[in-house]
Amino acid sequence: MPVKRLPANPLITPADVTPTRPDLEILCAFNPGAVRFGRETLLLVRVGEMPHQEPGYAGYVVYDPDSGDVRIGRIRHGDPDLVLGDNRGFLYRGRPVLTSLSHIRVARSTDGVHFKVDPKPALFPSTPYETYGCEDARVTYLDGRYYVNYSAVSPRGISTWLAVTDDFRQFEKIGMIFCPSNKDICIFPEKVRGAYVCRHRPDAAPFGSPSMWTAWSPDLVCWGRHELTLAPVPGTWEGGRLGCGAPPVRTREGWLEIYHAADEQGRYCLGSMLSDLERPERILARSSRPVLEPEAPYERAGLYGNCVFCCGVVTDPKGGMTIYYGAADSICAGATTTVEEMIAAAKE
Repeated sequence: MPVKRLPANPLITPADVTPTRPDLEILCAFNPGAVRFGRETLLLVRVGEMPHQEPGYAGYVVYDPDSGDVRIGRIRHGDPDLVLGDNRGFLYRGRPVLTSLSHIRVARSTDGVHFKVDPKPALFPSTPYETYGCEDARVTYLDGRYYVNYSAVSPRGISTWLAVTDDFRQFEKIGMIFCPSNKDICIFPEKVRGAYVCRHRPDAAPFGSPSMWTAWSPDLVCWGRHELTLAPVPGTWEGGRLGCGAPPVRTREGWLEIYHAADEQGRYCLGSMLSDLERPERILARSSRPVLEPEAPYERAGLYGNCVFCCGVVTDPKGGMTIYYGAADSICAGATTTVEEMIAAAKE
């Protein structure tokens, strides 16, 4: 396998994160976006908080946009309208309820391995579209600023929002850029043919399959010229669904991307692909087998086992690459490789 897991894995666990209030506990810390900022490597970690467990009850937590507060609720196990699921959620009166509320937290490191998590959230729910949380941030440096896109989850669906920062201390939410249901967005680090470019994955139900699309924009807010770019291949490691991972890296061979895919059984792996520099909707090559698949114990067991999911990579001037990823929807991990090895994997 062309990547090597960091010996320090897991890099960030729930024990490394401080809850936002004493009546909550950290359930998970995973799927980090990644960026090099000055002399530091920063991870934008998805943190899930849940109420302290009370025997005989299913607890949940939501952001209440009317009051501007976080509200905790509990439902008795004997309630006939309650259908229990796994630790991530349950059904109540036929509707899904999440046990945790997600937000985005910055973690900082001087060596790219040992991280300290900020005590306060960077991006926290504040709108009716974020009542279930802010998830899976990706970071792109563009026009001298750092743009962060993330999934906003609520009863209104899963939409994609854009925020911007100059210092990773203060963040400004620009607003929604893709309406429900759409997620897995990464924005290219430069304009192509005079326009901004992104990958995205719209909901394919009831027709089609969850696939990667390419879109264009004059201003990072209004997106159009959508084109289907990469679709699942039934019966393979990417037979169920696929979507973007980290923002692309420009190379002499094309745009290099680490993307995620799941088979029909829901096992998530990472792959490598190349697209044309001037026509990024045109895939030049893609790996025939995963470059990283869930094999380590912390990848096989967790809130959602058999899952590795990438939202960020960091490269260095010598061509080294560190892939930062979420494992089993529970913790943050890292793996090292090189740009050349990922190009070769895509061409295999």
